[in-house]
Amino acid sequence: MQLRKHFLLSFLALSSNVLADLVMFESNDYSSGALGLGPFQTFMSSSSTPAIGNFVVPYNDSTSGQIEDGLILLAPRGTDVNSAGPLIYNKAGSLVWDGTHFGQTLTFKTDTYKGETVILLWTPGTLFGYGVGAGYDLIINNQYEVIANFTADINGTVLADFHEIRMTFNDTALITAYQPIPWDLSAYNITNGWLLESYAQEIDPATGKAIFTWVASDHVNPSLCYATPGASGTAEDNPWDFFHINAINKDDFGNYLISSRHCHSLYYVGSDGNIIWNIGGMNSSVTMNNGTTFAWQHDARFRNNQTQISLFDNEGTAWELDSSNSRGVLLDLDLAKNQVSLNKEWLPYNRTVSESQGNVGILDSGNTIIGWGQVPWFSEYDSNGQLLYVVQFGVGNVQGYRAYSVNWTATPTTRPSVFVQENGFNTTIYTSWNGATEVVTWQLSGSTSESPQLAIPLSNTTKNGFETVIPFNSSSTNYKYYQVAAFNSNEKIIAFSNFTASDGSSQAPAANQTVDSSSNSTTGSATPSSSGGLRSTGSPSPLSSAGGALQNLLRLPSVLVALWIIVALS
Repeated sequence: MQLRKHFLLSFLALSSNVLADLVMFESNDYSSGALGLGPFQTFMSSSSTPAIGNFVVPYNDSTSGQIEDGLILLAPRGTDVNSAGPLIYNKAGSLVWDGTHFGQTLTFKTDTYKGETVILLWTPGTLFGYGVGAGYDLIINNQYEVIANFTADINGTVLADFHEIRMTFNDTALITAYQPIPWDLSAYNITNGWLLESYAQEIDPATGKAIFTWVASDHVNPSLCYATPGASGTAEDNPWDFFHINAINKDDFGNYLISSRHCHSLYYVGSDGNIIWNIGGMNSSVTMNNGTTFAWQHDARFRNNQTQISLFDNEGTAWELDSSNSRGVLLDLDLAKNQVSLNKEWLPYNRTVSESQGNVGILDSGNTIIGWGQVPWFSEYDSNGQLLYVVQFGVGNVQGYRAYSVNWTATPTTRPSVFVQENGFNTTIYTSWNGATEVVTWQLSGSTSESPQLAIPLSNTTKNGFETVIPFNSSSTNYKYYQVAAFNSNEKIIAFSNFTASDGSSQAPAANQTVDSSSNSTTGSATPSSSGGLRSTGSPSPLSSAGGALQNLLRLPSVLVALWIIVALS
């Protein structure tokens, strides 16, 4: 399979240099597992091996205009994932950022901190077999630098769990935590019993100190939840997870919405810790109208000024299935009448139950992204609930805790990467810049061994996908080194790569190849005096660049598409 994949990538690079990234469309071989249980891609200029997406339902001319702009945040995990961890893709399926050096994660999203859009990421210390974690929460800026690292504040012994990281309007963080504690379980014929306590905390990331702590067993009787001890509860390393906290919101009134998966309930908690009302479960204090009951849910969120709640209704867990499929739901909350009603539901394309994980992301346009959790799919729907596309990102034991569509702009502190491959006078330069979102055009320059830092402009190539392939015929001049400069949509240089040779040796950019920090904005400038006067032309907009891989595949001559299919399926 690996040899076949490299052959396919090489063919795509030769046939059209805008198709360096591999994305699949309605591939039966992918879905059947013939390409492996966790298909992944390799590159020449990067060591990244991200999951390949298969558009089970591709978007087309009639649906592409309805797709909201943005990038996809996904963190594939599981035993069949080649490199588990956070990944950002564009909506054409091409990689934008590989953050797998942070390790396996579950919560991975953007939010606002101190007025800036940031990435929130849980990084593990330990993942326990009973479905919770102990680790650290990170805040990462738009240069991919960690600007805050914190964990739970519970007696100095408990670390943050992976189920939730969420910023509040006052720059505090909502997080979950778990701790096994001794508990009288004699009612279940268990001596020396152990309970897995659930905590909701509000933390100041700057100090690591807790502002608010809520302890589930102080307010909810374990007998009111649907997960009985079974074989658990017998030891500290085998505690009974009666509550299973997995989402927290804080509203404008300073109160909290807390989701209990195992109690099938959402609790509205005051700042004093007392429960004001709860929805669902054995003793809902709010009337549940037709279609509003849910089970084993995830990702409960207030919407529309606390008049609505969205959630992912799993309808099953590893030991129990309560329906034929999971779904996303939007509930109308009418506290004056003390009731909830079903506003909308989103059903999965493959009508299956996702036994764990999952989320509902309602976008500004009214579109909705659903991450199907344990089932490795995500899909986007328009504001009327019409399915726009479905992407599969694995076949075997591959999962994604949540999937988000976000607006994210970033300029890494690293340099673009370059790999040079020579074959006689035919030279191929592969270039990528992990995490960069503003590159529109790559300018290629060459230099000789006598003048390794004297950049001679050679060509401009539109960026498309994660890795751009730039062919060059070197018959007229024997260049030893090659360099790329990254141009943004305003034709300003935002980064220079090192000068790189085919043997892997490199030289730093020339001293006069400096980039004004303002060039990362729309009014920026650069002073690449050694690059000559070559300017980028015909640069696409960020939107057309994001969708280019898919559109260019559709525009390929039919003979090339046919050959692509033959190679893929052989």
